[in-house]
Amino acid sequence: MVLREHQSFFNLKTEMSKMKKVVLKCVNGIYKIPWFLKIYAGKRKYYFEYKGKLYDKEIKTNDKKVMQVSLLVNALNIRNKNERLSFIYDKSCDFLDEDFIHKNVCEFKCRKCIQDRLYNNLGGGCCCDSKNHSAMCPYLTKNGCSIKCLACKFHICKTLKKKGYKYHVNDIYMLKYLLNWKQKIMIYNDFFMTKDEVLKDLIRNSIIIWSFSKRKEFVKYNIK
Repeated sequence: MVLREHQSFFNLKTEMSKMKKVVLKCVNGIYKIPWFLKIYAGKRKYYFEYKGKLYDKEIKTNDKKVMQVSLLVNALNIRNKNERLSFIYDKSCDFLDEDFIHKNVCEFKCRKCIQDRLYNNLGGGCCCDSKNHSAMCPYLTKNGCSIKCLACKFHICKTLKKKGYKYHVNDIYMLKYLLNWKQKIMIYNDFFMTKDEVLKDLIRNSIIIWSFSKRKEFVKYNIK
């Protein structure tokens, strides 16, 4: 069993060493990224230049552009399509959470965001019915969202928009270069859905089936 696993790993390593190597180079502070990347995702070995060295995985850096390129290259080097989509989804959520959680752009205080403190005494923010505030997302708890929903992270309230915050699918390199137009529509509009539910739509990749799929229904407001 051990010998078989070792042989399998050796064969994979040998196969990858024969793959065509592609290097994303930085010219005058700008990375040249070709649009055809998704065609060869998992089929070529990708690297990117950074400070005179070549990297093939995500690196930790405060430079957002370099970080995005590193995530893009990491995703490109994942051979399994479903695993690649899962990686893209998780890392895209983390990218937006850098603002929402670590920078606290929603300015939460006592479980109320800046929008709620200005216009709504109950709380719940974007995850609640804006008309009468009697319904809420089924995944909303008193401690915040209990799932990873990328669509919800892209859409923000008017208060934050006035402060200059805007988020679009193409702002994230992995989504811009590795998803097709149908997947971009899905990932931007799959509100109040779990990661597994969204990935199911992305993997199926049918805009017709997606258009007729049942959307999540709000539940009675019950946050205390």
